[in-house]
Amino acid sequence: MIYHTYLDNRYKEDQVKQMLSANSSSKTIKNFITDDEVALLRKQINKVKYAEIGKTSKYHGASYADTTGVVLKKIFHERIKKLIGEYELDFFAWQEAITPWKIHADIRWYADKLPYKVILVPLDVISEQESWKDTYTFTFKQRDYLEANRNTGKGQKANTDQSTWKRPYDNPGTKHLCEGYKISKDEHKKYFSHMPYEFLKGLEIDNMFKWTPGSCVIWDQNQLHCADNFLQNNIQTKKSLIFFTNQAKSQS
Repeated sequence: MIYHTYLDNRYKEDQVKQMLSANSSSKTIKNFITDDEVALLRKQINKVKYAEIGKTSKYHGASYADTTGVVLKKIFHERIKKLIGEYELDFFAWQEAITPWKIHADIRWYADKLPYKVILVPLDVISEQESWKDTYTFTFKQRDYLEANRNTGKGQKANTDQSTWKRPYDNPGTKHLCEGYKISKDEHKKYFSHMPYEFLKGLEIDNMFKWTPGSCVIWDQNQLHCADNFLQNNIQTKKSLIFFTNQAKSQS
């Protein structure tokens, strides 16, 4: 089981430039895995004993060396490499939602690695109906490279308590902010009602990914993103498999 500590450190200027050079817009991939593979992975996630149960999600991370990881590598490694090029797996995670994620970036600080892409593969949407109810993951054009971190060397394990999170506009590390609001109040009511409208100030949507069986979505670890308010639509939980990658040594 992999646990991660979010250290209050920041990357050097040349490292930020290296991340910038690898950035791209979020992308939706249809038919990424087959129906049989979806069924296989759904059976697997239903067996997971979650080591981390936070206020936002249940979480279990591991590496390709893990027993299950060996199976996942056979399914995903070449497909991921085809999508994003050479990479190093940071970890993969089985995740079951409890409440919707607010706006955040997945980026962590490492002394010897540079964050790269995230690949999210939806596995199930559980509600009172048999077919998947409509639910979404949103990515935004804004970024966070941890430049506002203070280099204290201190940190905290896990990151699922959202009660103290600031809106991105008030985070001095948020880059590429827009003037005013690019997201309407109607859109807020429909998708983002799990946070105040003011949280959307300065943000612009990059990709609206609809969860569909067999699909996946890719974004940069430094890219802001969030869930829709699936609880508002009487969805009990959402299950997914997420791959977090670092730049290959040849890139960095």
